[in-house]
Amino acid sequence: MKRNISNSKLLKTTVLLLIYLAAAVVFAYAKEPARGPVQSTDGPGGSFYAHESITHWESGKNHERYQVFEPASPSVKKAGFVLMIHDRMTPDPEFYLGQIRHLCRKGWIVLFPFYQGTNQFERHYMFNVIRSTKDFMLKIFARGKIELDTSKFAITGVGCGAVLAVNTAACADYFGLPKPLAIMPVMPEHGFFKLLDLTGISRESRLLIISGDKAAPPNAQLAHDIFYTADRVKINNKALVYVLSDYYGQPPLMADQLSPLSPEKPNYEKFLVAKRNTFIKAYKDEFSAPYTQGKPIDAYDWKVTYRLFDVLTDLTFNHNTDLAHLKKSKDLKNMGYWSDGKKLKNLIITDRP
Repeated sequence: MKRNISNSKLLKTTVLLLIYLAAAVVFAYAKEPARGPVQSTDGPGGSFYAHESITHWESGKNHERYQVFEPASPSVKKAGFVLMIHDRMTPDPEFYLGQIRHLCRKGWIVLFPFYQGTNQFERHYMFNVIRSTKDFMLKIFARGKIELDTSKFAITGVGCGAVLAVNTAACADYFGLPKPLAIMPVMPEHGFFKLLDLTGISRESRLLIISGDKAAPPNAQLAHDIFYTADRVKINNKALVYVLSDYYGQPPLMADQLSPLSPEKPNYEKFLVAKRNTFIKAYKDEFSAPYTQGKPIDAYDWKVTYRLFDVLTDLTFNHNTDLAHLKKSKDLKNMGYWSDGKKLKNLIITDRP
């Protein structure tokens, strides 16, 4: 009899323990996932803007067509300009509209050339970029609304556009373009283009290269090649930034080829998700499948692309100093915190990759 009572108590205890464990599991899964940091209000990459909106116009046809985005509300009388060169699979400025809006509201004019055109050979792409840039300089002068400050000329590019960006910078003097003193290639990608002799990049230029831990090995090596091939740029004036993926919260933060894109419209956002799903199917990477629903504009835009470009151009044009501050600053390496207080993975900034 005592043995039966003992077994009954043991059974009840076991059942209660199982119920408790099940409840704990349900509670753990029901817990709200940590959210990523939001855009800061001030400082580089922040949402404190001098202009409320942007306006745009375009010129040219086919491979010489380009769009120009300008600050508005209030408009500007004089401004520097950024040559933004797109990746081969994302040739629409809508894919970069978040960053374009950020730059214009900070006071920059953004030039976006459609260098691919129709049925163009890849070897012509850089010349298309150069022709569009020179035509833009003539057109904006003829319009007479804004004086172009050619002493403040910066170039940035994404993917294959990053290779075009450094090649264009190396040829700027030869083709009579202004000297690009701030150059930021982002997630450079091997494609149709080869690196030219980058010794043409000015000794006075500042070069900031951004790569990520999800970049394909050949593309990661390409970032190194750009760093070392631009050997006329002083070591104090260049740096390589590694961005680390962080899957702790939702939406996840992925440092892949798509991370520099900043679309604002749903149909362009869906393209990013589809591209990541295509990658997963191609490489059977089931582990990454839950993480494909990344938010198109996230901390990797505010804390990396936006912020680092702001710092690069501020050090170059406003302070005329090298990149020592950028390399040493703990604040710039800090990516912020998830909503539950866990710290995001820091940026790695080095001049000895």
